Amino acid sequence: MDVEHQRLEIIAQNLANANTTRTATGEAYQPLRLVSGPRVAAFDAQLAAVAATSNGNALSATSYSGVQTFGVEASDAPPRLVYDPTHPHADAKGFVHYPGLDHAGEMALMVQTLRVYEANTVMFSAARSMYMRALDLGSKG
Repeated sequence: MDVEHQRLEIIAQNLANANTTRTATGEAYQPLRLVSGPRVAAFDAQLAAVAATSNGNALSATSYSGVQTFGVEASDAPPRLVYDPTHPHADAKGFVHYPGLDHAGEMALMVQTLRVYEANTVMFSAARSMYMRALDLGSKG
């Protein structure tokens, strides 16, 4: 859930800076992307898991647990050029460099991320209900 929360923050930052023509470095804002992937156990733990299986198949052993964030990287999308010679940030040809942000793509990613976050929340709620019910059954016996 933490990864999806971080992804929503990055999307919000991208949408908030959609019309930013200059950052502190003097360049147009570069849209960001969150890099995430499976949380892999340490190499020693993976070797022990493979050794513990009867056929040596690593897929039958649990070698990862959840998802982790590896970092945030700038998108390599080219800037969107808008002809506006009166703009204070226009170049010599009269073009203003805006971030190369795909609004529809960002919104679709936001909806997808929100759905994954909601699904995780529902799953935690269901698991909690099952644990509470199991405790209730155990106390009656």
